[in-house]
Amino acid sequence: MARTFYDSLGLNEDAVMDLSMLEGTGLVMHDESKSHVKATMHASLGSPLWLALATGHYGLQINPAPMIDTDQYLDAPAADTAALDFTSGDYSLAIWFYWTDSGLSQVIMGKYAVNIRGWEVYITRIVAMDYMTVRHHHAGGATLRTASYSLGWVPNQWHLFSYSRIGTGAQHYRDGQPIATVSDILIDPASSAASDLVIGSRYTHDANWFCGRFHRPRAWARALTADEHRQWYDHGAGWW
Repeated sequence: MARTFYDSLGLNEDAVMDLSMLEGTGLVMHDESKSHVKATMHASLGSPLWLALATGHYGLQINPAPMIDTDQYLDAPAADTAALDFTSGDYSLAIWFYWTDSGLSQVIMGKYAVNIRGWEVYITRIVAMDYMTVRHHHAGGATLRTASYSLGWVPNQWHLFSYSRIGTGAQHYRDGQPIATVSDILIDPASSAASDLVIGSRYTHDANWFCGRFHRPRAWARALTADEHRQWYDHGAGWW
């Protein structure tokens, strides 16, 4: 099969999700990668709000008032997100986000079930310490989950979080720069083939709401280089 212009760009090599958010309206986000993921918005109170960014790009705001209207999230069916079923291989994630502290852990995105399968990304403030955690779940073995985390994810401002799992370790990046990362010896996530992709809520769609804004969730079935993490930050810096 001939490579498309999208695939020919080095940073897009092995991209398995790229929700570019160019729609600017409606309840569905479309994927630019070959996975063709469609993420659908859900809400029973209020509705997600599209935000115009610079240069024709858009972000989305969900659950703007923590503990009041927290029921807004997005998901994509398990059958359509098979390429995000990361197990033994390296992988990378990235998302621009602006969060508001709710006093609870907030799931940014994941394809998982706690202590059973898959991977998740969540942020938490604990006594003014702002933790970003990427966690792997596995039903058996020495432990039910392993994780990596980083600090300094201050609320109420835009950040680019990006991440690469490399073998049994991990590296977190903020705004394109590697930062101190504390990591378990990562056990491969159990297959998440049976789990939907969720953005902005717990996998059960009933808790751990993300409260804030985000732009362009991405995933790759490989570890990005440090230079590629920096390139992705340079690509979007200044849009806010």
